[in-house]
Amino acid sequence: MRPADLFRRSSFRLAMTMTLFIVATLMLAGGVGFGLLHAQLTSRQDARVTEIFRSLEQAMLAADERGLVNEVTSRIAASPDKASIYLLKDQGGRILAANIQGIAQPDGWSSLPADLEGITGNYPYRVFTGSSGTYTLSVGLADADLDDLREITAGAFGWSALIVLMAALGVGALLTTRMDRRLAQVDQAMNRVAHGDLAARLVLSGRGDDLDHIALSINGALARLEGLVEAMRQVSADIAHDLRTPLNRLRIRIEAASTKAEAGHPVAQDLAGALSEADQINEIFSALLRIAQIEAGSRKAGFQAVDLGKLLGDVVDVYRGVAEDAGQTLLESLRGSVKISGDPDLLTQLIANLIENAIRHCPAGTLISCDVVEQAGRACLRVSDTGPGIPEAARENVLRRLYRLENSRSTPGSGLGLSLVRAIAELHQASLVLHHGNPQDATGLRVEISFPAA
Repeated sequence: MRPADLFRRSSFRLAMTMTLFIVATLMLAGGVGFGLLHAQLTSRQDARVTEIFRSLEQAMLAADERGLVNEVTSRIAASPDKASIYLLKDQGGRILAANIQGIAQPDGWSSLPADLEGITGNYPYRVFTGSSGTYTLSVGLADADLDDLREITAGAFGWSALIVLMAALGVGALLTTRMDRRLAQVDQAMNRVAHGDLAARLVLSGRGDDLDHIALSINGALARLEGLVEAMRQVSADIAHDLRTPLNRLRIRIEAASTKAEAGHPVAQDLAGALSEADQINEIFSALLRIAQIEAGSRKAGFQAVDLGKLLGDVVDVYRGVAEDAGQTLLESLRGSVKISGDPDLLTQLIANLIENAIRHCPAGTLISCDVVEQAGRACLRVSDTGPGIPEAARENVLRRLYRLENSRSTPGSGLGLSLVRAIAELHQASLVLHHGNPQDATGLRVEISFPAA
């Protein structure tokens, strides 16, 4: 990877930004620490200079010039490397004793550079000048510790910053390479999706990091998209297949009515049949539209606390007479109040569709039982019948739009009842499972829908 490409990578820029922030923070903290240490050492240096000046001040006040000169001279002799400097003048400005020449110091504190005449060291001086009696004395000490501290600190900071930057470049390049590899996989997968391959999925690293979590979410969305597109394809095929028959019947009735009208025969019966076929087609499209609206989730805004047991009892009361007319028995078994959060109108339609489905596709003498129970913190709605049931291989298919079993094509219906039930269940985050009503002889049907409790 070229350096220019490296700097265009967001992961590398992020690594460098964090590195620069850390280095700046360390430099700031180091600068504060250096300032405090420097101030402490300077204070100690000034205290030592002040102590020397005060010890010589007594001799200056005594006006004993010989003794004062001897004292200063002895101190000069004790510092042959000129770590300490002294300059003693009388009232007329005559130099009485000194180990440094050619300087004129103002009263108070001052600093002298290291390149003074006669100085072979490399350290500047901290100097105090004061007058006492008829004498003026300058005392200074070399700032060796402070100067070394500055050099060591500057070198340490410089090398540390360089090492951190070099390490950051290496780590940033490594992270960028790894990130580019994973992003390239994402790009390839999304390109496949863009070209119609909805089975493409993002590869997981297995480390369980945040990118794996994002990949799992994207894979879930792709799986959902694949399912929706496949459902759309299937719906299109089912509509084309299942609506062909009622449309052909509608055309035949209209043509027959047209022929009879030309011959002067009555056409009321044919027009009534054509109207019935048109109503059936309209009913199919209305049901498909309702399913689409439910799957879009727009009805969630109307959710409220619903007593599922009471709702079931109300619907069973309405359909009990219909079941009796068909020679069937409709029973309910309620066990107290079981509340869920949902849309009462849609839940009513869900229960009604299940009961209607059982009444329509079961023969006379069938027992249809309904109940609501609470299991493991969830509300379970069950509708069972003793009819012919649904083969296991066809159970997933009957939940599709417009799908009808061969033995039910002679009965009224559009094949959308259970599809609508499934859509309503998914809107309420409920699971829908089909079982045999009688497992011993594999007959009957039991529909179980498990809702999250309110």
